Amino acid sequence: MDKNFWIVFVISLVCVGWVRWKWWRRSRQAQAPAGQERVARPLRPRTPDDCPECRRLGESPWGATSSGVIVRPWSEVKSRRGRKKGIDTEGYACWNAACVYYGITNGQVHALVGFGSHGQNERIQDLWCAACGKKVTQRRETALYRLKTPGQRVGEVLAALAEGMEVAAAVRVFGHGETTIQRWLTRAGLQAERVHQRVFCGLKLGHVHLDELKTKVRMNVEEVWVWLGMEAQSKMIPVLRVGPRTQAMAYSVIHRLRSVLAPGGLPVFTSDGLDLYFYALTAHMGEWYVKAGEQKRRWEVATGLLYGQLKKTYRRRKMVRTEHRMRWGTIEALKERLKGLGLSGVLNTAFVERVNLTLRQGVSAMIRRTGGVAQTVDGLRLHLEWWRGYYHYVRPHESLRVKLGEPVEGGGRRNPQRYRQRTPAMAAGTTNHRWSVGELLGYPLPPQVMGA
Repeated sequence: MDKNFWIVFVISLVCVGWVRWKWWRRSRQAQAPAGQERVARPLRPRTPDDCPECRRLGESPWGATSSGVIVRPWSEVKSRRGRKKGIDTEGYACWNAACVYYGITNGQVHALVGFGSHGQNERIQDLWCAACGKKVTQRRETALYRLKTPGQRVGEVLAALAEGMEVAAAVRVFGHGETTIQRWLTRAGLQAERVHQRVFCGLKLGHVHLDELKTKVRMNVEEVWVWLGMEAQSKMIPVLRVGPRTQAMAYSVIHRLRSVLAPGGLPVFTSDGLDLYFYALTAHMGEWYVKAGEQKRRWEVATGLLYGQLKKTYRRRKMVRTEHRMRWGTIEALKERLKGLGLSGVLNTAFVERVNLTLRQGVSAMIRRTGGVAQTVDGLRLHLEWWRGYYHYVRPHESLRVKLGEPVEGGGRRNPQRYRQRTPAMAAGTTNHRWSVGELLGYPLPPQVMGA
């Protein structure tokens, strides 16, 4: 027997052993009882000291906000003589840093009044601060600030981009240059991001689904992931991040999610089998305490935290098995909480998977096997932020509509209106009406938010 025979013999033994091991593993899985849950590997909780965002800001998970300086309302300071205010200035603020009413958006407090209008293509309202004498336009530092193109035209182009149209297609359809449309999209993304920072605070969320999507960027060789958290009842997306699939990114997502929650609010969390969420959740949902007679502080995870995972097993790109894992809390407590929220009580990620499809259809760079890939990570993030603002305030959600008590006649040959359309922002209680694209692009932002 030569040397080659023994080499082939050893390789054959290794292959036979590997095949027999795979067969034995599948047989053991098939013999397991149908209702038996596999015991997941225990994970060790983390603390806020492990989160880079918490270390940088020096925050506690449930920190209180500082109170501002009390300013006397302008209506009590000014003379009673003169014309009364005829324009609603609620939400706008004086931009003069030396003014006493700098950054105050309360229409009953600040000294802003109407001061005519300007613009050749459309009427743009101007405001005047009676306290300091400075003039400001209603579009100051918004997405429409100092644009020569009418706001209605800009809104039409951006609405098409939020409905899945590529920038190259928008150039052909609307006739504007690619650089111009990209500049509008960048402005709209920054505007939507600032609106979310101002409006999304003190949210009461019941059931949050966590998930991440993989995409590609033309000028980045590494994989880029879109992280998002979605509330099952209102269908809103309180947090959205773009970055690598790392533990630091998971900390950033949960850190942002915790900052928009109401004090003491603790929703139910579900996700896929990614364990990075477990470390991020246990590091943010809890509080520090000090035992009697000790000086060292200890971190205690919130007792009401419920976090479950839906582990999916794929073979040849097909899902062959699912497994429920409770990473924190019990499955009985999770089912009871979900039923109390009006849900089915089943641990699943169906809601966020449906939002993933809506996101891929609304952002051209997220469509699978597309040529309209985003150029940079920052450009993709701003496009996603604009889509999220459009999704929250402009686009009605079919599952959130409310049936009217009595049909409303539409006039003419139109059918009577039987349902009231609602957006995720309306379902969450952050607004009471459906916004137009122009209203979202021109939403006023005070100087404090712009500089944050």
